[in-house]
Amino acid sequence: MLDIDHIASQVKHNCNISDARYWGLYSPCGLLLRLRDLYKAERGLMPWDRVDNEEIGEWIGEREALWMRLSSSEFQDIEVMGRYYRPFDVRGINSQISGYGYLYAAGYGNLLKPFFMLSELSKQLRCGRYTIYICGREISRDLSTSPAMLQGDTIIARQDAMRFFLWGKFEEISGSRCGSVLFRAFREYGISKDLDHEDLEGAFERLTDEELATYVHHELGEASQRGVLGRWWREVLMNIPYSRAELFLRAVKDVLSDTCKKGMLAHIIQNKKEGSLAFYVALHSGYRRGIFPEIIEAYEGFMATGEWDIIEKARVEGYKRARYYVKILREYFDSGRLTQRVIEDELMPWMVR
Repeated sequence: MLDIDHIASQVKHNCNISDARYWGLYSPCGLLLRLRDLYKAERGLMPWDRVDNEEIGEWIGEREALWMRLSSSEFQDIEVMGRYYRPFDVRGINSQISGYGYLYAAGYGNLLKPFFMLSELSKQLRCGRYTIYICGREISRDLSTSPAMLQGDTIIARQDAMRFFLWGKFEEISGSRCGSVLFRAFREYGISKDLDHEDLEGAFERLTDEELATYVHHELGEASQRGVLGRWWREVLMNIPYSRAELFLRAVKDVLSDTCKKGMLAHIIQNKKEGSLAFYVALHSGYRRGIFPEIIEAYEGFMATGEWDIIEKARVEGYKRARYYVKILREYFDSGRLTQRVIEDELMPWMVR
């Protein structure tokens, strides 16, 4: 008999160890927001549910004390129905629990932070060679918040993470002027600060489903570019963790994935998803914005004319530049010159506008 509570407690233990080791990677503000969302998730609350400040303050103190105790602990194996599995043995664990309607995920995210998650399995889809798992309620999770993740030939799409992410962005527009791109993105889905609570919840569920589908196409785009990047790319990332160079290389990969023919922007253009386009532009920041600036001007042209060809032209230009940057990086790698210092001091200044 499957004891999901027993499995969940083991997964949560590894989640806590990961958070204990890597919480310092986040900015103070970013950490507090992640802790708030984690607090709600662990209590089965929705993003818009209110919490008592005193209670969450006590919980944060307790969680920090737990992290102190676990900071030097090793990840534990997961026992499932009498058999033990290594914590990153996703296939083995899922072979035991998927038939009961559950999904286990584990891997490495941004800045190489290990992540672990146990959730209910809401839906399973196929897209070519790839299996897409839509996660329902997350039973155990860590601070990681990526809405979608590529693992081998599978894509994990997290409804809870997407909902929390979008709600955080919705809270941001409370102090924004109504002409902001982010405001327009929510407006495309009929969401505004004036909606009553019930209508807002319903609209947010539709928004979550639509944008999660869009994010899945980022992962499909990334999968299609494996031949462009190859093992050398992963080797470079492993050698420059926790650095600006790593963030830059991940931004190059993101632009490459989004702008390729099977990526997010192609999906948005093909399906004329104006809301998703607005979200893409509103969230296009950091190194990605410097690598792919054309989309900003193209969006302004699109808003004036409604012509999707403007966005398609920008997509093609963005992909060409990302491919060119990958080519330069590969040449440096093959010559043995691709170090963190070279990336940050020589390549980034001219690659990022």
